[in-house]
Amino acid sequence: MDADAGGNNKLRELALEVLPGDHEMRLDLFLCDRLPWRSRNSIKKLIAEGMVNFKNRVASRKPSARVKSGDQIAVTIPLPKPHPVDSAFDEGKLDFEIIHEDRWILAINKPAGIPVHPAGRLLERTVITALRECYAPEHGLMPEEIKLCHRLDLETSGVLLVSRDPITMPTFSAQFEFRKVSKEYLAIVHGAVRKERGEIDLPIGVARNSKIHMKRAIRPGAGQPARTSFVVERRFRDFTLVRLRLHTGRHHQIRVHLSAIGHPIVGDKIYGLDENFFLTYIRQGRLDDEAMKRILLPRQALHSCTLRIHHVGLKKEMTFDAPLPDDLETFLKSCDGG
Repeated sequence: MDADAGGNNKLRELALEVLPGDHEMRLDLFLCDRLPWRSRNSIKKLIAEGMVNFKNRVASRKPSARVKSGDQIAVTIPLPKPHPVDSAFDEGKLDFEIIHEDRWILAINKPAGIPVHPAGRLLERTVITALRECYAPEHGLMPEEIKLCHRLDLETSGVLLVSRDPITMPTFSAQFEFRKVSKEYLAIVHGAVRKERGEIDLPIGVARNSKIHMKRAIRPGAGQPARTSFVVERRFRDFTLVRLRLHTGRHHQIRVHLSAIGHPIVGDKIYGLDENFFLTYIRQGRLDDEAMKRILLPRQALHSCTLRIHHVGLKKEMTFDAPLPDDLETFLKSCDGG
């Protein structure tokens, strides 16, 4: 919905879905998590002005209201200026590889820098909007039949599963919700990981004393259980390439866990050297040359390489793989020992 407020500021209605991991969050904190470029006070102002509405149920619209899994929330916000990441998507075509497709699902190799769905400042050029605008008409599908089965962060590349069949969609999504899907990632981290393999079993909760609302941290006694296993793939003088498997699905789990053991992911603006890199990037849309020299990569070096799931349509287990993308391979080749 585009409209004029006071004759000048255009508005856009943004549809947000509450996922199981967000169940029982405060409304204002949920919105801060999904709209990190807005302050908590501005979120509260949107709520107070009636710009936040529950579409699927009658619920309190106070900041302290609790959201529930499955809630559909509409937020009316000022139409933002184009974001630099928009250039990663060419309007009118799919700018990513389809690894697998059948009558039930698509497996996408998502590039870094393209969001999976509209959120925050990134409202238009996303995986889901591209599929609904380009793929759906070509295959005789209604746009609303194309739905995400799960999510990947903006800067994370790799395997992403998308449903194109409303009947089997809930069954695929339930496998993610109940941790029946095997997900493996590749990450380039700072330093030499001492063990060849290991497990990180540390609880994760909302970070305290951080200016970043969506930031998570290790919270003994207060966080949710989180477990990640890892295997060293390749070693370099100053970096290590590790393969990781998620056993739980906490927000930013891999990034939080690797940072907690002293090996943050290369290019991570939140959990790396200094969270102020992220705040600067959000405000300005870029980092200066000095900052780029410190973080080394324009995006976090995290890649979803393998996804295994029970295909409910074909009634068999299936594995989808995406090789390490060129930007990360190029970085590794530049390292000593590469």
